[in-house]
Amino acid sequence: APLLEITSGAVQHGFPSNDLPPSPPPPPPDPREVLEPLRLSTYQLSVLIPMLQGAAPSAILSVESCVSILQQAAALAGSRALPHAWLSLLPSQLSSLVSLFDRHGCGLIDWRRLALALCDIPRPTPQQVSAILKELSDVGDPLSNKVGLGVASSLHYWFASSGEPPVKEGPDGVPYVEGHRERALLDAVLSAFTLEGRVQMVDMLSYASASPSVADALIQLQGVYGDEKGGYTCAELAKVFMLATLPVPEATGLDRKSMVERVFLAALAPQGGEE
Repeated sequence: APLLEITSGAVQHGFPSNDLPPSPPPPPPDPREVLEPLRLSTYQLSVLIPMLQGAAPSAILSVESCVSILQQAAALAGSRALPHAWLSLLPSQLSSLVSLFDRHGCGLIDWRRLALALCDIPRPTPQQVSAILKELSDVGDPLSNKVGLGVASSLHYWFASSGEPPVKEGPDGVPYVEGHRERALLDAVLSAFTLEGRVQMVDMLSYASASPSVADALIQLQGVYGDEKGGYTCAELAKVFMLATLPVPEATGLDRKSMVERVFLAALAPQGGEE
């Protein structure tokens, strides 16, 4: 059954009561975010990411469990925890979507990859990565997977550098903004990579820089892993290959789509042997 049918019947027929997550927090105050149909709002991200963290603090989660969490998010009473466009997905399509992040085909994903794709931030340039590394150096907090949350929150990121979008008033008198609220989006991204109050900055920069090309990833992350002359040890090369070479969904006509759109449409594409 589509996710919409699962959602409408969840309380009566779907999930056992002890499997349902608690009711979500109230929606954030206005202004609301007006987004393309497939994109998640920062409120929706703030509901979904803690559910993933609660299921797998270490970030490794089975595809099956991740699909179940998406279904649970859709079933939250009184919540719009997933965009309406997602509710037409069949469980098999949800599984195809999540499986795009199963890098080794073993039925497991690092859910932070999925969360980052759903945040729909652009890929940073090497210069933007270098700017963050310089800021960390300037405040005396070296790059690691244990950067203090306060320090991480104070940095200037490539996806949150243009200022908050202007607030407009809709026909119904309700204020809104076009796109994500930058501060709320930054909080969502950092929350996905925060463990015990520390931000896993190396992993976040690596995943955000993911490319189908190993050579591209090596250039992108030279400041993170390589030395000043661009050299890499064997161990560092292995890390780049493991963390930053996730294939990005590609298909004719998708090159101008956002990451969320590309992931969503790739999941709906006919699988091998299907018409």
